[in-house]
This record gives sequence, C-alpha cells and structure tokens, in this order.
Amino acid sequence: PKPKPKPNPKVRVELEVADAHQLPYADDSFDTVVDTFGLCSMEDPVRAVREMMRVCKPGGAILLLEHGRSPYDWLAKIQDKDAEKHAQRWGCYWNKDIGGILDAAGLDVQSRWDWHFGTTNYIRARPQQQRQ
Repeated sequence: PKPKPKPNPKVRVELEVADAHQLPYADDSFDTVVDTFGLCSMEDPVRAVREMMRVCKPGGAILLLEHGRSPYDWLAKIQDKDAEKHAQRWGCYWNKDIGGILDAAGLDVQSRWDWHFGTTNYIRARPQQQRQ
C-alpha cells in the first residue's frame, strides 16, 4: 500500500462559500486570488473582478482560467445563437467577452494564453497599484 502523505503544518486551507460580488474579506487579504470558469456565471463579472482586485495584496497575483467569446466570427455566431440554451443547461454564458470584462474592471493583465479557438483563456494578472 502507498504511504499516506504527511500533513504540512505550515499550509492552512479554508474553504468558504461567499458572494463573489461582495467578498467578506478585508482589503489586501490574499497573496493570490484564483477563479476558474466563474466569470461566465456571474451576474456582474466586472464587479466580481474588482472584488478580486480589492482582496488581493499589492504585488499579489490574480490567476484566471476562463472561457468566453471566440475571436473567430464563425464560432462567435454559434456561441451567440446558442448562449441562452447553453446557460439553461450548464449555468454559464459561454459568449461573454472576457477581455472586455477585465478591461472594464481595470485589471492589470500581465499575460494571457488562449486555446480552443480563443474560447479558453488563462490570465495572469495583478491588481492595479491605485485602487479605483
């Protein structure tokens, strides 16, 4: 049998359910903020990104793995046509403009990688130095 990994007393993880639009944490609480495939499901994704920025420490990292609108017109048309059906089935709007959301929020994007005809996005960012 495989030996069980030993717990690391230096690593503490807590899981909480919270409203992404109004996080119950003080400003500058976290070194890193991570969101995976969440912006597509949020009522106000710009507000949620601004909350991520608020709770991230200056110089910290915001890591996003998202999916959204393709830059290819032929695929974007399919996404738009089926957006409501997709949202009813899967709970997300797959045609949201992720880049537009991040720009509107004022996020300082350091790097972005796109896959799957531009519909899957990995973004490394940091909060703006000046809070909005």
